[in-house]
Amino acid sequence: MKTIIILFYISLVFVLQSAARDKETTRNSYLVTGFKQIKESANFGLVFSGADLNYGHFWAKSGNNRIISIENEIRVSIPFSKGIPALNIYLKPAEVSYLFCTSDRNHFFIGPLAKVEYDYTLYPQLQSAFDYWFTNFSLGINSVYSFSLANQPLSARLKFTILGFTSRQPDYRNPYWYDIGIKHAIRHLHSGLEFSALDQYNITDFELTWMPESARRVIWSYCFKYAGYFEAPKISMISHSIKLTFHPKKKIK
Repeated sequence: MKTIIILFYISLVFVLQSAARDKETTRNSYLVTGFKQIKESANFGLVFSGADLNYGHFWAKSGNNRIISIENEIRVSIPFSKGIPALNIYLKPAEVSYLFCTSDRNHFFIGPLAKVEYDYTLYPQLQSAFDYWFTNFSLGINSVYSFSLANQPLSARLKFTILGFTSRQPDYRNPYWYDIGIKHAIRHLHSGLEFSALDQYNITDFELTWMPESARRVIWSYCFKYAGYFEAPKISMISHSIKLTFHPKKKIK
C-alpha cells in the first residue's frame, strides 16, 4: 500500500508539471511564527501550548485561468503544559494543487490538492519511553479568493482534507518496552497506514494575506490551522501564526 501511495504522488507531480509548461512562474520562500496548542489523548487531557517557527518554499505556474503549485514546509515547536516541555516537529515534503478560475475577473480559484504531512512529538518528562506521531497522505480542496476591503487588496485561501491514509501510534503502549529513537521514528511514521475520511480526521488551513503596493517583496499574512484525528488515540492541534512571504528581487532587463 505504501508503494502505491508514493507512486501516486510522484505521478501526480509529473502530470501537473507537464500541464503547466510555458506559463508564468512564481517562486518564493516564507517564514511563519506563532502560537500552537496540542492536545494528545495519551497525556491525560493536558494541553501543551507554545511558540512555533516554520520555514517553507512555494512554487507556482499560472496561465489559461489555471494555477499549479507545489509547496513544502518544516516547523519546530516547543510547547509546555504545567511546566512540562514537549518537542513537536512538523514536515510537509510536498503539497500539490491544481486550481481553476471560476470567474471572468480571476477573483476565485478552486481545485484539488494532494499532500503529505508528518507530525512527530516527544514528551521527555511525561512519556520518556515513547514517541507520538500523526502522518497523513491526503486529498482535499484548495481555494483562493481575491478581494479588496477599504481599498486594500486582500487574498483569502482555504484548504481542507477530504480523505486519505493516516498513521497514529497505538492506543496502548507496553510500559515495559522502550520504543524511541531515530530508527523507530522513521519506521513509526509510515506504520499502520489506514484509509480515513472526514469522520475520522480533518486538516484545515486558512490564510488571509494583505498585499500593499509599498511592500511587494515582503507580504504579510495571518494563518490559522486545525488538525484533528477523532478516533482513539485522539489528537487535536490548533495554531495561530503570522506569515512573512519573501519574493525574489526582479531582475532589470
